[in-house]
Amino acid sequence: MPRPLLGKPVEVDPGLAADIDLLVRPGRMSLHAGGGCGPSRREPLMGEPGRISKAIVGSPVVLDEVTRWASESAAGRLPLLLSVNQEGGRLNALDWPGVAQLPGNLALGAAGSEDLAEMAGAAIGGQLRAVGMAWNLAPVCDTTAWPAPAAVGTRSFGSDPERVALLAAAFVRGSQAAGVAATAKHFPGLGGIRVDPHHAAPVLDRLGPGALLPFQAAIDAQVACVMVGSQTVLALDDRPALASPRVLDLLRDELGFGGVVVSENLSIPAVHEPLGGVAQAAIAAVVAGVDVVMLDSEVSRGRSPVAHQATAQQRRAEVVRALTAAVEHGVIDRQRIGEAVARVRALHQWYGLTPGAHRPQWPQANASALQVANRIADQSVAVVRGGHLLPLNMPPGTVLTLVRVPDVGQRRADSARHTPDYLPIQLAAHHRVLQVPAGAPVPTAGPVIVYGYDTRTTTADSSRAAEEATRLAANGRTVVQVAFGDVDDLAGSSAPVLIAAFSPHRASIAAVDRILLGDGRAHGAVPVGGASW
Repeated sequence: MPRPLLGKPVEVDPGLAADIDLLVRPGRMSLHAGGGCGPSRREPLMGEPGRISKAIVGSPVVLDEVTRWASESAAGRLPLLLSVNQEGGRLNALDWPGVAQLPGNLALGAAGSEDLAEMAGAAIGGQLRAVGMAWNLAPVCDTTAWPAPAAVGTRSFGSDPERVALLAAAFVRGSQAAGVAATAKHFPGLGGIRVDPHHAAPVLDRLGPGALLPFQAAIDAQVACVMVGSQTVLALDDRPALASPRVLDLLRDELGFGGVVVSENLSIPAVHEPLGGVAQAAIAAVVAGVDVVMLDSEVSRGRSPVAHQATAQQRRAEVVRALTAAVEHGVIDRQRIGEAVARVRALHQWYGLTPGAHRPQWPQANASALQVANRIADQSVAVVRGGHLLPLNMPPGTVLTLVRVPDVGQRRADSARHTPDYLPIQLAAHHRVLQVPAGAPVPTAGPVIVYGYDTRTTTADSSRAAEEATRLAANGRTVVQVAFGDVDDLAGSSAPVLIAAFSPHRASIAAVDRILLGDGRAHGAVPVGGASW
């Protein structure tokens, strides 16, 4: 329960409840499919208030139908504005089969092209707007490091703040030109953290050199929103960033941001517990200067259990009551609420979808995204060792052995781990392949491809994929290790050939195939300083 609120009671405001309700996301709107959809689709398409459940909404076509109905239902009120995490690469809410998935930010950093970054923002924006989602909680503007922080990794454009700034600004321009609000996150930067904010509260002594440059660049590119993180930066304040007036003043006054400030997901225990619970965290965030209190994303992976739904409803109601009481008791200035509401309403008016708003056609938007994905993958995959051994020497009759090392499942904020393993099918189109479990003997004499996505348990030790590649390379055979996730999966490997693909999606798989068995040419460069193999 929230602690008792102290302060001088103020006059009851009849519009306060509606204003507070606007600032707490997800909202309360019940999302249904329209008429003629059959009984199974007339139920609410959410597992919790204001959330679209992908257990019920099974395709982009149905999502388009749902958001069109919701937009028509909202006619006369604010235009429909639903948020989504569609970063590309590792974190994508829209991940149904057939949805073109772009390589993520680190792939864009490896390609080193602002044009490609802008195309990525535009392509993802086109996909989202085609299905009625007009607010993307991307791009990640945090710098990464070596070894990669679990919460950042391939979600970052790289370790060089100036390059990250250029690419982040380009992504923002592309997204917003496509009619989708972008969100620079996680201010003031997660670079240098050593714990995952989804599991523990990060504390930094100070920001790394240039940490604010990507956020400044995004602001200069007119980014619509900035998400403030839960990390504490002691050089700025002894409170988490999202509850720190000093951090928010830095964003508003020094960086000149005038748009919507969004909190990190307050439903995560590691985020709200240092502030005394969800309700107290929401109050502290709004007092500090946050406009939108985010309790979760607005697209869920599956159907939530009934008990979880009830908890989410209670949590949202508790936050709304606590914020309302905080205003009524003078803890939060009513003018602070008015400023936040004005910004959020402006965001809805600028990017929200009215019934007659233009939407791209899904097939065309998705086909365009696939073309962009292929271009990014082609320019980003990097050979970090053994380029002289590529393409592989594969005389007729040679069998290519594939050893997939299972994921360890350490990371949150990672939908890509559910991606099917496309590599065997891709390579089998050209050569005979044999799949062998990790740790098993390899019965053939040809090259061996060892690959994985998330196989490192700690930053101090080699990944399981690197250990497997080293085991097999000890016999003198040609071993190629491919990292489809964080590049530090390659660290400590003795494989003669190391390849960083940055993404497990189809486009990156095809690029790896071309390098291994085609022309052997890789165009990317790992955009992380201090990397050692």
